[in-house]
Amino acid sequence: MTRDVSSSVASQHRPISRRFAVWMIGLTLTLLMLLGAVESYFGYRESIEHIEATQELEAGHAAREIANYLKLIRAGLRDVAKMPWGQPGFGNAERRQEYHRLMQFMPAITELQTVDTQGRELLLVSRTQTDRHNQGVLLEPPKLVGFRAPQNLPDGKTFFRDELPMASLSVYDGQDAIIASVDLRFLGEIVSRIQAGEGGLAYVVDAQGLLIAHPRLTHVLARRDLSLTDLFRTIRQVPSTTPILLRGYYTVDLVGQPVIATAAAVPGTAWTVVMEQQRAQALKPAWATLSRTLLLMAIGAAAALFAGLAFARQMAAPIVALRKATARIAAGDLTTHIALKRHDEIEDLADDFNQMTQRLRELYASLEAKVAERTQELSDARDVLEDRAHEIDLLNQRLMTQLDELSLRKDEAERANAAKTRFLAAASHDLRQPMHSISLLIGVLRTRLNDPAQIDLADKVQSSVTTMENLFGNLLDISKLDAGAVHPHVEDVDLGWLLERAAETWLPQAQEKGLSLRLRPDRWVVRGDATLLERIVGNLLANAIRYTRSGGVLVGCRRRGEQCELQIWDTGPGIAEEHREAIFEEFFRIGAPGTGQEKGLGLGLSIVRRCAHILGYAISVQSREGRGSVFKVLLPLAAGTAAPHATSSAMDTPPQALEGNFIVVIDDEATNREAVRDALLGAGCHVVVAASGDEALAQLQAHLRTPDLILTDFQLGISGNGLGVIRQLRAHYDEEIPALVVTANTDARLLAEAAALGAGLLHKPVGLQRLLLALKESLEAA
Repeated sequence: MTRDVSSSVASQHRPISRRFAVWMIGLTLTLLMLLGAVESYFGYRESIEHIEATQELEAGHAAREIANYLKLIRAGLRDVAKMPWGQPGFGNAERRQEYHRLMQFMPAITELQTVDTQGRELLLVSRTQTDRHNQGVLLEPPKLVGFRAPQNLPDGKTFFRDELPMASLSVYDGQDAIIASVDLRFLGEIVSRIQAGEGGLAYVVDAQGLLIAHPRLTHVLARRDLSLTDLFRTIRQVPSTTPILLRGYYTVDLVGQPVIATAAAVPGTAWTVVMEQQRAQALKPAWATLSRTLLLMAIGAAAALFAGLAFARQMAAPIVALRKATARIAAGDLTTHIALKRHDEIEDLADDFNQMTQRLRELYASLEAKVAERTQELSDARDVLEDRAHEIDLLNQRLMTQLDELSLRKDEAERANAAKTRFLAAASHDLRQPMHSISLLIGVLRTRLNDPAQIDLADKVQSSVTTMENLFGNLLDISKLDAGAVHPHVEDVDLGWLLERAAETWLPQAQEKGLSLRLRPDRWVVRGDATLLERIVGNLLANAIRYTRSGGVLVGCRRRGEQCELQIWDTGPGIAEEHREAIFEEFFRIGAPGTGQEKGLGLGLSIVRRCAHILGYAISVQSREGRGSVFKVLLPLAAGTAAPHATSSAMDTPPQALEGNFIVVIDDEATNREAVRDALLGAGCHVVVAASGDEALAQLQAHLRTPDLILTDFQLGISGNGLGVIRQLRAHYDEEIPALVVTANTDARLLAEAAALGAGLLHKPVGLQRLLLALKESLEAA
């Protein structure tokens, strides 16, 4: 009855500490939220005003810089026009010489023309074309439509030539018009230097809304038309006499990202400079203000919590007394009795502790007897464990001795493997050079043969050289994989395209053995490194064709959940169960190596396993002796669709594809140099060969034409290296001339260095057809 009454009284009490804590924290948080909202609003307005002012300043500066540069070009044209052309000593030869001087002084001018009032060309001086004199060519749009008088000169018109943005600037010399074609890429250099805040950029559009300058040249080459965008429509509504056409305009950039933009008119033209910055970058100060507000709110909440705890501590005096009593109980004084008269929850708690103490006294009495019993049992168990521990210690000593022996043997094996790898890597350069020369010379020799018997003999020699290249390539692949020099570039790969390319490569070998090679690919897109994946497929196909005597090879794919399983079936002799793991070891072959048509080093499947391990692929094999085998590779599917690939092979690339190109060849090996020269001359190219960069520049002085491509060896003896030669020639012509580097050096860092320079890289030995294909691809990419 007493317990029930106490519980009823306790239920009527409400903890005052909780009420005070809730009130203090709520009031503090409310005030902080109001202050934070005000601070965030003003921070947002300050950010917008700052970015607008910055963009307006940078856009105006860019517009003035562009206008000044155009004024400089016009001034140069006026200076030329002032000369007394037609007078003695001022004929066409002197005019042509003056034009060349002006183009040299102003690199942006790519072409100068003298045109009469009927629109007929009297003189053309160009960086890219042959100079013309009095050919009477009647010019067509976009330059001289309607030009019949000086006031109709096509000044400031923009157009695209060879995918590059150009503009026409013209003056009248009293008799004829002087028209300059100006390369507008200089605008890209100006806008690239402008940074209006973090992530800001600028670009230029002409009067029709075409993009003519952008830090990313690819946008300009795509001829982006911005005339239908909201930004350009708004700009058209502003009078052209206003310097700043638009400021603080919310729109999206060329890739659809929200930005804040400002537009300025370029004086003296109908062009517009647009300065934009991504909205997320522009609003960083506002986010910083919000972060500070949240921090202040957190501090205020902590202060409110501290204040609430202080109030609660003042009310906690009886609880302290209760805790002291419970501490005596915890120390072992089970006779302690707690007596509190508060008529609240604390008194109920004291009663509960008194009942707990009584129960503990009863349990303590029985616990002592049980402890003594368990102590004896533990003592016996300890003795048994000591005996077992001694036995384990002896076993551990024996195991440590065996581990030391195994470690010594492992170190010896690793040193032997490292020595093998170092030998292959060191021999790579010396072996690749003569093989490269042989391959090129055979390719050149074959193009000069007319007798079918001699051509057949050359083809057999080429086949033998190709076999030697494949065997040597496998050895070097093993050395690079073991040395850790292969780093995958994981991307989305069109598996169907890759399988079609591999089947096209290996179909002649299958047909030579009378085998069928069938392909059943779907348009799968997988994640991986295209080069390593192509090596996996190629080695599996080569292995299947090599060991299959009759029947054929089938390549297909099956979906396995979120993965794709590549399967390569053959009708070969099969693989015994005891050999299915050993076939992936290097230099292992079933049967005598080098016998019959299955000659090889036994490295193909070893390379497959190493490449699959680098990419994280699972590979397995199933086989029935006498029936055939199937190799399976599990590939992760990609989320999207890979970009389409070209399907042509090296055999589909005729030498005539390079006809008319001007190619500079630099190689310190005379044999390689002459072989490449003969091959390129046979392809219809204009060729200059040299042993060094200085020698090449000396020979190029006799040519007015800029080279279309630089083909250079990497190691040039005391003359330096091919990358330095590329920089030297590009600096001389002030152009990014396409380049291709051929090297016998297998250092993985060369690929990154060549890519940083924008040059292609081929590893020797390189066959003639492969070299011609690489040259064609480099020219097309440029």
